[in-house]
Order: sequence, then C-alpha cells, then structure tokens
Amino acid sequence: MRLFFRKNLKFKLRYWVFSFICLSLVAAQVAPPTLSALSQNDLDAIYGNWAYYDGSNDSCPTVPVEADSEAGLSTRDYSGKEILNEGQVKKIQKFSNVYQEAAKEADIPWQMLAVVHLKESGLGKNNPSNGQGVYQFVSKQGGPYPEGEIDDKEFLRQTILAAKFLKSKANANYSQNRDLSPDSSPEVIKDTFFSYNGRASVYEQQAKKLGFEYGYDGSPYVMNKADAKRDPNTNPSGWGQIKRDFGAIEYPANQGYGTFVVYASLAGLSSGSCTTQGTVRSKVVQLVQKELALWESGGLKPGTDFKKYTGGAQGNWCAWFVSWVYNQAGYPLDSSPEGRVPAVVTVKSIGEKGDKFKFHAVPGYTPKPGDIAVYLGGGISHVNLVVGVKGKIVTVIGGNQGGGGSGFTASKVTQYDLSSPNAGGAVGYVSPD
Repeated sequence: MRLFFRKNLKFKLRYWVFSFICLSLVAAQVAPPTLSALSQNDLDAIYGNWAYYDGSNDSCPTVPVEADSEAGLSTRDYSGKEILNEGQVKKIQKFSNVYQEAAKEADIPWQMLAVVHLKESGLGKNNPSNGQGVYQFVSKQGGPYPEGEIDDKEFLRQTILAAKFLKSKANANYSQNRDLSPDSSPEVIKDTFFSYNGRASVYEQQAKKLGFEYGYDGSPYVMNKADAKRDPNTNPSGWGQIKRDFGAIEYPANQGYGTFVVYASLAGLSSGSCTTQGTVRSKVVQLVQKELALWESGGLKPGTDFKKYTGGAQGNWCAWFVSWVYNQAGYPLDSSPEGRVPAVVTVKSIGEKGDKFKFHAVPGYTPKPGDIAVYLGGGISHVNLVVGVKGKIVTVIGGNQGGGGSGFTASKVTQYDLSSPNAGGAVGYVSPD
C-alpha cells in the first residue's frame, strides 16, 4: 500500500522577547505538520461540550460532569447531535470492567474495545449468525462462534482476543503510528482502527479527494460524521463506504458514527483513575488541539480572548496557557486558583520539585505528547505543549505565539515543529509523573 509522508521537514523559528515571564515564538509559514492531531475538521465540535474531571472530589465521574439532565450525556457531533445515547452509555459502563481487564493485558486504551464492540455488534453479548463472534473477526480466528448468547467468561475471552488483535494491527500502520499504548496520540488510534477494518486503497483515494493526507481520514469506519465533508447526509455523492466484506465502495456511506468519533466521545468516561499518566496526557492533547482549532477558526481572537487563560490578567501568557490546559485536564500544576502559573521559571521549578510533575533535561530525553516544553536562556523564556513526536521532529502547540513582535495582545495559539527535542532553545520538558 502506498504511504504518503511529508518530506524535508525543515522549519526556522524566530523569537521576540517580551518579558522574563514568557516569549512569543513564531514559526515560519509552512504546511500543517504531519502529526497534527484533532484538526478543526476532525473533532473541534465534538470536544466543544466536554467538561473534564476537575479534581473537586475523590472519585472520577462516570459520565461527563455537564451531562444533560435527562439523557446523562454532553457529547455532540459537529452538527450538535448526540453521539451516544443514554442506553449505550449505560451498557458501556456495565461492560467497562471487562474492557479494562482486556485492555490492560494488551496495553491499549480500553475505550477502543468499547467502540469496536458498539460498532461490530451494537454492544450485544451474543454471537451473530455469521460465525465471526461479538467483535466480528472476518477470518473467524479464535472460533468457532456458535450463534447465540455467551456467558461472562466467553465474553471476556473474546474481548481479550479483540484487544490483542487491535494491538497487532498497529504493526500495519504508517511507520510513525505503530506504537499503540494507553497514552497514544489520536493519529495512532485512528490508524489502528483503519487497520482493524482493513486498509482499503479506495479510502486512501477518498481521503485525497477530500483534501486529507492519510487513509484513515477517508474511512467511514474511522471518521464517519466527523465533519460535513465526511457526513453521508451532507456529502452523499462524495463520501462512500464498503458495506460488504470484500465488496466495492457504495454511496452514500451508512449512518453509523466512525470509531474514532465515538472514541473521542468516550474520552471523559472513567477508566479507573482520573489522573493516570495516560489519561492526563490524552486529555491535555485533546484540550490544546481544541483551543488551537478555536483560534484558527476565528472563534478566539488576538487582543482580549487570551484572558480566558489568565483570569483577566494582562501580560505574556504562555505559562498561563499551559497551566490552564493542565487544570482543565484535572491535573493542575499547583494549588493556586484554577492552577494558574504565570512564570516560565515557576513551571520549570514545579517539575524539578518532583511531586506531581518531573523535569527532564535535554539532550537525553525523548518528549511525549502532553509534556510541557521549556525554553530558557539567551533572552528566551517560553513554554508550550507537545502534541506529537516523529523521530526527532517534535510538534508543539502554545499560547502567546505568532504575534510577529507586536506584543502579547497580538499573539495567539499556534502550532509548529521543532527539528529536535532541544531545538529553539528548549532546555527540557516537564511531564506528569
């Protein structure tokens, strides 16, 4: 299968010093980096209504805290429609222990199993008549699967088999997406769902026609109803699907939500701990990508909207921004009101204390999505957040960037690539411990 990679990623960063608190960084104008996760077209609207665990009590919420009073939900698609109904959420919660046990054995996100279970058998606990089992193994591996209801032991066995199968499918992904684990980037999750369903070349072609680069973006199994381009109701002649095993593409695609769209809607459900490293990192990436989309779409604008992160305060706001994101993810940097940290040096010292966070100096450390990149020295004082790593290339998103030297009121949230973990004056990374 043909792979599509960006070539010759070379970026120059320019810096303008505003104060010791924060420096606004501007990247050269380039094409969006390969590892951009959760673009506006993907999931901006989906995450728009999420209210993540805020740490205000000892137990994690089992549904989003801003749930509808009747349906118990707050997840909406790009058009405002609910992705999961109340009955589906209750079934997922009922089976959550099984998903988590199987996911732990295979070292994958438990939500992936819930999504595949929903997609393949409607969260049923019975083998369909086609002999492929609850998770619809086309080759019937692990069978036979006689038609009818199955007991708890068999359901767990099949779920573990599905978890290991998902893990193995990651090996077929694009090279940068083969490390499937509980804290994987959205790209890895999308790519694995694509492999699970079958990496059909027609989906590669469909993705390109719609302006996307990778095959998973052209697969309804993965991205159905992620946006208007990939909605069979708004693009019936341009968004098709293979509806039968080994069949041809048909138009329009069916009505079910894509696996990654549903996966995203489950991001706020309890997985046993609200502050496990994987959960925190995942939420941080999701949140910062949501904020980037708001700035890129014009939903937030330079001048005054940065005060969303500063509590109304004026000043260079990169540290305020990263601390706001971590507070929203339920893992605040410190105990100050809303976890607000105004100074870059304070962010670094929090990591050096080693309580909830840890500072890793570079070179010698490979950053991970969710890490806070710290830039100090030579007139530079800045922080932003890692959202992707491909070889030596580190993709970051930060606040108080892109102002062009005009001051913090002209800056915004932007994304760019570093050519290496210690490029651009990065002295290290602060990670959730």
